[in-house]
Amino acid sequence: MAAAAAFVQPISIPQAIESLRSYGEDARLVAGGTALSILLRERLIQPTALISLNGIAGLNSIDTEDGSLHIGALVRHAEIAHSPLVRTLAPALAHAFGLVGNVRIRNVATVGGVLAEADYASDPPAAFLALDASVEATGPSGVRHIPIREFFVGFFETALAPDEILTGVRIPIPPQDTRAVYEKYVTRSSEDRPCIGVAAAVRFSPDGRTCDEVRVAVGAVAETPQRFPEVEAIAHGSALDNDVMQTIADAYANRIDTLSDMRGSAWYRTEMIRVWVRRAIQQARDRA
Repeated sequence: MAAAAAFVQPISIPQAIESLRSYGEDARLVAGGTALSILLRERLIQPTALISLNGIAGLNSIDTEDGSLHIGALVRHAEIAHSPLVRTLAPALAHAFGLVGNVRIRNVATVGGVLAEADYASDPPAAFLALDASVEATGPSGVRHIPIREFFVGFFETALAPDEILTGVRIPIPPQDTRAVYEKYVTRSSEDRPCIGVAAAVRFSPDGRTCDEVRVAVGAVAETPQRFPEVEAIAHGSALDNDVMQTIADAYANRIDTLSDMRGSAWYRTEMIRVWVRRAIQQARDRA
C-alpha cells in the first residue's frame, strides 16, 4: 500500500517553489482540486506531496495593469463569470467561464487550475487564445510571461517548467470597438464538456464598412486549442460577408487534425468546425 502523500501549505510563492523542488517531480499543486481529486480517486496518480496554493496571498485578484486585464491563478470560475470588470473589458471570457460544468464546479475550479491542467476538452483555453492572453509563470529565476499560443504543448502538457507555478494570466484589453463571442456545442448533457468550442473576435474600420481584424480560436477538437492568423487575415479589408466567413470556416476545418472521443468522431468534429466557426464569426460581426 502506497504511503499517504504529504500535505504542504506554503504561505508564499518562494515557499511553494521550494516545496516543488524539495519533493520532486511527483509532487502536485492544489488549488481548486476539481481535476486533481478525480485523478487521485481513480488512482491515476500517486503524488509524494500535495502542495496547496490556497494560503498564498495575492493570487485571487482581478485588476488592470499596463493596458491588460490581470487575473490571479486562484480566482474561481464563478468570480470571472460574474466580475463587472471582466464583463466590461472581456465579456466573451466571462461568458466562457460561465459555461463550464455546473455551478458547483464553477464555485471551486480556478483559472490557474484549468490552464495548468491543459485538458483539451475545456472551454476557457480557446477564449484566452482568441484574446491573445499570456500566462504568468513564476519560478526560481523570477517571473516570465508565456504567450498562450505557446503555452499548450499537447495532451495535458504545458510549457511550464517543473519548478514553475502558474500565478496568473494577462489579457490585453481589446479596443472598445472589438466584439467577441464564445460558442460551445455539446453532444450530451448541458453540463458536459464541449464537442467543440469557438471563440471569435471582430473589429471593423471606423466607417463600419470593412473588417480590420478577425480572430478565431477553436477548442476541444484537437490536442491543443487551434488558431491560424494567416487564415484570419483573409477577412482583412473585406466586408466579412457570407462567402468570406465560410472560406475561413472551411480553412479551419481543413487544417485542424481533429480527434475522436465519446463526444464525437474526428469526421464529425471537422464538419462541426465548418458550422460553428462561421456561426461564431457571424455573431461577433453582427454585434460589431
